[in-house]
Amino acid sequence: MKRVEQSNKVRAKILEVSRKLFVSEGYEKATIRRIIDEAGITTGSLYHFFKNKEEILFAIASEVFSEASETAERLAGEFDAPVVFALEIGLQLYIIHKKKSIAETYLAAYRTHGVLEMIGQRGAARNALLFGKYNPDFDHEEYLIRTHAFRGMFQALLEEALYVGAIDRNRMVNTALRLGLSTFGVPKEAIDTAVTKTFEILTDKAAEIEILANELINLFVNGKVPLDSE
Repeated sequence: MKRVEQSNKVRAKILEVSRKLFVSEGYEKATIRRIIDEAGITTGSLYHFFKNKEEILFAIASEVFSEASETAERLAGEFDAPVVFALEIGLQLYIIHKKKSIAETYLAAYRTHGVLEMIGQRGAARNALLFGKYNPDFDHEEYLIRTHAFRGMFQALLEEALYVGAIDRNRMVNTALRLGLSTFGVPKEAIDTAVTKTFEILTDKAAEIEILANELINLFVNGKVPLDSE
């Protein structure tokens, strides 16, 4: 048991140091050597858990994506797939506009081949679960194609928000939601309903969403708080 606990602590330390370096210095500048030195571990210890820096970034991003999904489902109140998807995207865009360093790390993930592949596979499975009833003839590959297509659009919006900032945030969210839902075969009437409901939730629960967004930002920067430290 002690060996397992120690192993978990080492993995957590790697992620903790990596988060701080990715946010403070940027993903590209945070080398494996620097992570090892800052974490005070051996090279073998790091490679026991992660093959490369891409896997570390994916582990960090996965926590945030999973938490964003769970948060969207709670905010929706009931499992309405188009609304859940719309809230996930809306929350991520909100966080990205709020915290520049997270936008930069998102972009690093989308530009990194290994992470992009992992995100694509995970996203395709998630989208198949959400939108299967609209697309009975879609196979995994079709969802993968459409997931990558939406990711490309989302990446372009991230870059605009980070480097230009000329587009109104609400208009960006509205268009992104409509394009995303149509990409996955949701009918126009259902899209209109989902977008309207999403903006109502974002408005009516603004104070709660602010707290949730800060929690997601904290998760991205600091990771999950161990149960024994709460």
